[in-house]
Amino acid sequence: MFRELYQARELVWNLVKRDLKTRYKSSVLGFFWSFGKPLFLMLILWFVFTTVLRLPEFKKRNPDFPFALHLLSGVLAWSFFTGGLSDAMHSIYANSNLVKKVKLNPAVFPVSAILSHLINYIFSLLALFCFMIAYRTPLSPHILLLPVLIFMQTFLMLSLSLILSSLYVFYRDVGSILEITLTGWFYATPIIYPFWLAAAEIPKRFSIWASYVYLLNPITPLVVAYRRVLFHALLPTPEMPDVFLIYYLLYVLALSVIMYNIFVRIFSRLAVRFADES
Repeated sequence: MFRELYQARELVWNLVKRDLKTRYKSSVLGFFWSFGKPLFLMLILWFVFTTVLRLPEFKKRNPDFPFALHLLSGVLAWSFFTGGLSDAMHSIYANSNLVKKVKLNPAVFPVSAILSHLINYIFSLLALFCFMIAYRTPLSPHILLLPVLIFMQTFLMLSLSLILSSLYVFYRDVGSILEITLTGWFYATPIIYPFWLAAAEIPKRFSIWASYVYLLNPITPLVVAYRRVLFHALLPTPEMPDVFLIYYLLYVLALSVIMYNIFVRIFSRLAVRFADES
């Protein structure tokens, strides 16, 4: 499939530009919204969890790490994940007129949706760097690993987008299921709270098996790794042991490869019926 997508790279790029233009058409602030929405969510969460529901353990463990940066880095990664998956899921059905009239690989639609959100994510990270400068956050060489993490998250999203976009053509219920799933998934990911707090509390409140289930979440190591490479100098005590984090990231990569190989076959089998169903 990658070979076909490379051959259709001009079409993919045109679809990406169309998505970006459509998203910000008649918008005064334009690309600001790629950062403004996550920023607004971060401000709400920051207010709630520093004023109403406090996390004193966070301040004790990381006295020099601003909670706002902790939140914002996680919210941005999560917004990229949810926004990309949602748009990718609708992409084939939304472009049904092209699917029916033009001979092309329908995978170009979910791929272009993911890539357009990737561009938004990169712009939002530039805004995050402005916040880091404001908080006088020192940078470390670990930040050079940031593109690797972005690639891993994008590949994970591309794999999931294949199955979601193909199933949505036949079953609209997939949209509601994804919305409900993402709501729970948000709280099962250490975005608001740090990973070490979940690792300590889950076995106490439930069981050790609940911890294993919690660790199946592939977004968890990505969020933790983003914080590790961005704020390495502010986290003398890592959120997750580095060795464990590396193994956990390898698990995400292996899972993404497995899902891609399975979902691309399902996608190819269903693709021949897209024109009739969409």
